[in-house]
Formats: sequence, structure tokens, C-alpha cells
Amino acid sequence: MNIKSIFKLCLLSIMGIFWAFSVQSQDISFFNDYLNNVEIFSAGDTKQIEHLPLKSYSVGNNMLAYEDNSGNLKIYYNHYLHQISSFTSSYKTSDNLAAIKMNTQLKVFDDGSIKSLTINLTDYFLGDDILVWFDDYEKRLKAYYNKEIYDLDDALATGTMNEVTIGENIVAFVDSQGYLNVFYDGNIERICFSERVKSISAGRDIIVFVEEPVNNFQAFYFGDLIDLEGFEPVSFKTGDQFVAYVDVNNYLKVFYDFSTETVSFDVPDFYETNDELMVFSVQNYFKIWHKGKIFTLESYIPQDYKMNNNVLAYIDQLGNLKFFNGETVETISYEKVTSFEIHGSIVKYSFGVNSEHIYYQGKTYKND
Repeated sequence: MNIKSIFKLCLLSIMGIFWAFSVQSQDISFFNDYLNNVEIFSAGDTKQIEHLPLKSYSVGNNMLAYEDNSGNLKIYYNHYLHQISSFTSSYKTSDNLAAIKMNTQLKVFDDGSIKSLTINLTDYFLGDDILVWFDDYEKRLKAYYNKEIYDLDDALATGTMNEVTIGENIVAFVDSQGYLNVFYDGNIERICFSERVKSISAGRDIIVFVEEPVNNFQAFYFGDLIDLEGFEPVSFKTGDQFVAYVDVNNYLKVFYDFSTETVSFDVPDFYETNDELMVFSVQNYFKIWHKGKIFTLESYIPQDYKMNNNVLAYIDQLGNLKFFNGETVETISYEKVTSFEIHGSIVKYSFGVNSEHIYYQGKTYKND
């Protein structure tokens, strides 16, 4: 192994430690009490933030954005309720950012502050740590990353935006000259002519694509271009620092930590990725992959499951709500659950008449 490869492995380990810590430290959710008051949940503590139900909401890893009953947009972040606007066309949250659209204006909420990005928006794309948009006045594709604004492409000659594929902290885009580029960690790298890209996907620290005419499978991974396969895979899906794919032999494989492993030699019934996890089924067994480890959860495929960060929640055949925390599975509710969501690494679930519970770090919190 050369010095560059060793450095990349060390970098991956360090970034993994810091990123895992940041994920585990996020703990925001909410529920309605029996009087329809809205209670914010943060690290085991609750307090009332509204006295009427919300019109809409979006929960990220470290914030709750919502429209109150009168339509005012507010964001709860770092134990403080920020009053954003009385008028909003639309809004989205990722784990760490919120994008706010007001007619053709675009603003970003980041770390407690709001920044105006453009007053002439065409379209935008939001990742956990990056926001990309096309400024229709300047005819430029731009990115907001790490509190800075970057020019990605000058499209004055064409006046239009080309294809954009966004991940959590990385973006691939086709420039006005027809080339595929990757913006990562504040730098732009030209990859190849865009017409040679047959398919593409982005995750965290990774972009994978199939390049014609030979149809080889490649990854842009922590700034390096790596050949994964000499043949086009049947399918592929990205997650945080990994890609799962079915190769030409119908083997299910995962590329992670600069190496490739075969997860199953049998054709998977299905597979799906999100953040750190891949769930899949082989011969009707419900399994999960997490950072190189494989766990068999059930001998059937649950009809309803959700995953985020490193956690998975699902309803088993008896109607119980189960929870996978990255290492073990436990039953967190024997009630007949009517709905459930994952906020960060928290499970919020409802049952009965107006009963809402939150499961957090091995404890259940009730709305009564």
C-alpha cells in the first residue's frame, strides 16, 4: 500500500469518527399532547413551543422546521425557536441545513443563521451539508458549502442549467461545455464528457457512475477516481461512504473503506440504502448491512420499515414495533402502532387515541 492510500485510509477513519459522533449527538423530535399543544423533544427534555397543531413540518438531524397553525415558518435549533417568515413558498430540511424558498428568492438556514442566496431562483438541490442552485439572473450554477458560496459553472452562453446529481456533501454537475464535474470539499474536478456517463448516483463522500463505451463502473471516493468493476452492474445505490450494487453475475456487493466485499452470492429479492445502512433480502430473509457487518433480522420481509442514520424501525408480523440500533434489535412497542417516523436517530410513533411516544437511547417518553 502506497503512502497516498495509507493517508486516505487514515482520513476516512478520522472523518468517520467525527461524523459518527455528530450523528449520535442529534436528538430532536416533537409530539402533541392531549390538548394538542406541540411539545419539542430534545435530549430527553420537553417543552411546549405551540398551543395548536402544526400545518406542516420537516425534521433534520439537528433542527425542526415547521409552519405553525397560522402558516408562519419557524425553526427550532440549538434550544432556540427562530422566527423565519410569515410567508414561504416552500421549505426543505436536510440533516444540517434548511432551504427556504420565497417566490424566486432562496435562503439557507445554517447553524442558527439565515443567509440570502439569490432573488432569481430557477431550481435548487439540497444535501445534508450542501445546497446547489441556479441563479437565473447571473446564469450561474452555485453552491453553498461550509458557510461559503462557490461558483460551479458560468452558463451565460446557454442560459440554462444542466443535469445535477447531489449527495450529502458532494455534487456532480454537467457544465455548459458538456463535461461532468464533481464539487467536493470546496474543489471542482472535471471527470469526463457527460455524454459518456450512462448512469450516476451520489451519497456521502462518494459518487459512482457507469462510463460508456466500455461501460466500466467507477467511483469518485474521497477525491480519488477508482475502478470498481470492468462491467456495468445490474443496479447500484449509494449511501454514506459506500455503494451497494448487483454485479454482472447478480452478486450483491458493497464497496466501502476502499475495498469491495461480496454480501451475497444469491440474487437479492431487493436492496435499499439510506445513510449508513443497507437493507436487503435473500431467500425472503430480511437482513441489514452496517459498516461491514451483516445482521439477519427476520425470516420475512416487513411491509413497513424506515431507516435513517444508523437506525432502522419496522413493524413485525405480530404488529410490534422493532428497532435496530446498528448492533442489536429490540421490541420498543407491543401496541398496535398506527404510524411511526424516524427523526435523526429517534423513533416517534402513534397508537390508540392521541397517544404518541418517543423512543430515545433505550427510554420511552410519553405525551401524557
